[in-house]
Amino acid sequence: MKGEIKWGYFDKMRPTQIEGIKKDYPIAYLPWGAIEYHGSHNPTGLDTHKAVHLCSLLAKEVGGLVFPPISLAANLIKSYPGVDFPNHSIEFSEKLIQLICEEYFEQLAEQNFKIIVLLSGHAGEPHLQILRDVASQFNKKYPEICFWTLAEFDVIPDHLLVANHSALGETSLQLYFEPETVDLDCLPKDRAITLEIDAVSGEDPRSSTMELGEKIANSFVENASGKLDDLIKKYI
Repeated sequence: MKGEIKWGYFDKMRPTQIEGIKKDYPIAYLPWGAIEYHGSHNPTGLDTHKAVHLCSLLAKEVGGLVFPPISLAANLIKSYPGVDFPNHSIEFSEKLIQLICEEYFEQLAEQNFKIIVLLSGHAGEPHLQILRDVASQFNKKYPEICFWTLAEFDVIPDHLLVANHSALGETSLQLYFEPETVDLDCLPKDRAITLEIDAVSGEDPRSSTMELGEKIANSFVENASGKLDDLIKKYI
């Protein structure tokens, strides 16, 4: 693993380009998102965009190939008890999520990737735990390969980011990555923000900034790349 970092988007590369990167950086990044209502102030694809951008930043730092995102998720906000957001979300079964993850992992293993990083931008449960469980099963099945499933908040200090839905953390990240997709003026100015009305779980998103989003993203890359450096020494 020496010289210039080699990375790219798997679906935008020709076979010789893919093999040229994979030879030195056999790392696959699988961004996993959702099509889900994220309130009036954020896009429905926030989880997907977040995962793609974070995977891309990590690949630039460490090397490897970023796969197209999977925008399929179970356990969306439309199914939360006590809320009524039936529109603007596309929800899939837990069984399907497990099956797709298993089939992706199997085929990435067949293509001789040595480290497979699945970053789930959607943290609904048991959706996230299903993806973690599949990784655990495949780590046992293929001990020479590392399957690492994580959510971004797994490697970021709590003072910067905790699990949230369209709140301060996620909204700040979206502002940093794609500011044109966020409109904070859509949020009410005369009352408290709630899950039931605004689809927000976590800190008040009205204080969101691009600067905070940049800090969160940088923290993710720093901590996740440190973990990957250790995995590279072991598996590559």
